[in-house]
Amino acid sequence: MPIVKIIVKGPKGEKEYDAYLDTGASKCLIPEKDAKDMGLPYAGDMEVITGTGKDYIRLYKATIIFLDEEVSTLVFARDLPEQAVVKAIVGRDILDNYKICFNGIARKIEIE
Repeated sequence: MPIVKIIVKGPKGEKEYDAYLDTGASKCLIPEKDAKDMGLPYAGDMEVITGTGKDYIRLYKATIIFLDEEVSTLVFARDLPEQAVVKAIVGRDILDNYKICFNGIARKIEIE
């Protein structure tokens, strides 16, 4: 899975992540502890359907810097499994603003 750098900003600070580009995720995701540490405002819970059934995930208001552009959005807050290579996900809330080409053979990503 492709990995990119993002910065998440909140009232009490910011944090840089290596994040998966996940075209199947509706929203970006960061660890809940980080959302609280950065002082991101809680915005409620959202029901989601996953491979294991129905779940509820907390939402926080955040500013994300992706490709040197700032985007204000709601992010999911949930810890990824310990064995995950990264701790954040870039979802469709950001990706739908770009044309993205995944070239698996050359192991490159083109983003316009």
